[in-house]
Formats: sequence, structure tokens, C-alpha cells
Amino acid sequence: MSRILVVDDEPNVRKVITSRLRSAGYDVDTACNGYEALGAFIAGLDSNPYSLIILDIMMPGLGGLETLELIRKEEELRGIYYGEGVPIIMLTALKKPYMQAFGSGCDDYMVKPYQPEELLNKVREKISLRFSAS
Repeated sequence: MSRILVVDDEPNVRKVITSRLRSAGYDVDTACNGYEALGAFIAGLDSNPYSLIILDIMMPGLGGLETLELIRKEEELRGIYYGEGVPIIMLTALKKPYMQAFGSGCDDYMVKPYQPEELLNKVREKISLRFSAS
């Protein structure tokens, strides 16, 4: 079963995404900020790594772009290089920072509001690509 980490500071957003993913058969963990996300990601690396991360850009404290960069740095320190790491789909209400998100190593990007089925399709696609490349 694929394991997904959903990171968003809005409880309702986490709840909706988690419910949709679980009903599609995914094992889902959540984090409400970048610090929790980074801790969960690192804790899972050795024993039960995530198959995908859905990461909000706009969060208080450690924002999504900073979290993305730290995840990619942690992967690099462990010998996991670009294209081999966990797929990350960024979510945001802002259209503008998408180039920065891709430059920091995200795999896909969605602007809120989005269709839940569209997000689910992106999740399936990214997980499928990751495991077909392995």
C-alpha cells in the first residue's frame, strides 16, 4: 500500500484530502506545518518511506518551499538524487510561485481551488511513474 504525507495548515483541507486518498486505498499521514512534515519524512526514510507528499506552499513558520528544499537536501545527503526522491505535489492558492517550486524540486503543482479527482489523478500518476522507474 502506498503511503502519502499530506501537509497543510488548514485542518479542513487536510481532512478532505485525507478522506479522498484513504477512500482510494492509500495509507495517509498528515502534518500541519513544515516542521512536522520534515520530521515525519525523516522518521520514515529508513523504515517506511513515503510514496508521495502533498505539500501546501503557504504555511506559517516553515513554509512549503522551504520544506521542499530541506526534504531534497536530506535526500541528497542520503545519496538520493534528483528524480529518485519522493514525488512532491505542491498546493497553493497563489499562481505565481510555481517556477520557484519546480526550481526547488517539486514534481507537480496545483492551484487551489482544484477538482479532487484531478488531485487523485496526479497522485496515481506520480506514484505509478515512481514505481515503474524502480
